[in-house]
Amino acid sequence: MTLIPPSLEIGLKPGAEYDTVIKLFNETSNTISLYTEVTNFSAKGETGQPEFDFGGELIGLAKWINVEKGPIVIEPGKRYEVPVAIKTPVDADPGGHYATLFFSSSPPEEGQLRIASKVGTLILARVDGEIKEAGSITEFSASKKTFSSLPVEFTIRFSNSGNVHLKPTGKIAVKNIFGKETVSIDFNASKGATLPNTVRMYQATWDKGLIIDKSGNVWSDFWQGYSNEKNNFALGKYTAELSITAGTLESVKDTAKVGFWVLPWHMMLVWGLLAVLAVLLIIFLIKKYNAWILKKAKSQQ
Repeated sequence: MTLIPPSLEIGLKPGAEYDTVIKLFNETSNTISLYTEVTNFSAKGETGQPEFDFGGELIGLAKWINVEKGPIVIEPGKRYEVPVAIKTPVDADPGGHYATLFFSSSPPEEGQLRIASKVGTLILARVDGEIKEAGSITEFSASKKTFSSLPVEFTIRFSNSGNVHLKPTGKIAVKNIFGKETVSIDFNASKGATLPNTVRMYQATWDKGLIIDKSGNVWSDFWQGYSNEKNNFALGKYTAELSITAGTLESVKDTAKVGFWVLPWHMMLVWGLLAVLAVLLIIFLIKKYNAWILKKAKSQQ
């Protein structure tokens, strides 16, 4: 079954009703019956994954949602539009409110453990009023200080200290030792949200080509490292500069920097040895040439 939309971001006015529809498509060859269930959700850890409070007391937005309970019967290959009404109380707190509308293959039963397949729409609501948009970067780091080749993985932690969810976006400008920009990396291109009063971890990567990661003997591992450095070449000290904005009018802005080195030691060792051999060969040839010149000069005397 396909559900549209998987997430819904809406604005609500205190004392007003908001109406929308959720579209369900039955792509199976069987008739299905679905039941609705509304739950609260919050952020689970720092990964941005939602945590659903099944069986918990409904609060805020979850209490304001009115939707038919079911069963909703959908024939094979057919679609069904489910009306959803959200009645916002007059005294609703301004800012972010969050809930999930699930469609389940089994009816919800209070006090019992239920095993059923579920699909749902995340609803992120913003209630008008005294909105506070505030946040900052609490961490911007590279996974190591020194790399032998790309990729370089960055970790960004963003703290939302406001009362509404934020979707920080921006760029990571990687500059070489001379201050010239080497690459620009999109930050949070998928626009993942950070909920109020939480910290979310985002990740970004600077990479180029395919990385081979197979364990073998010391000899094969060395040449595997050489190949990875050649395909993902970078050399020297780099500085990554992160600039982000968030909020309806980009009112939240912040920057951060991190430095790191890329030293392709497999390549440096191989080419260093080749350079030494080349120098030794040149010295040998010069000596041979000088000896030949001396020998020729003596034969002409």
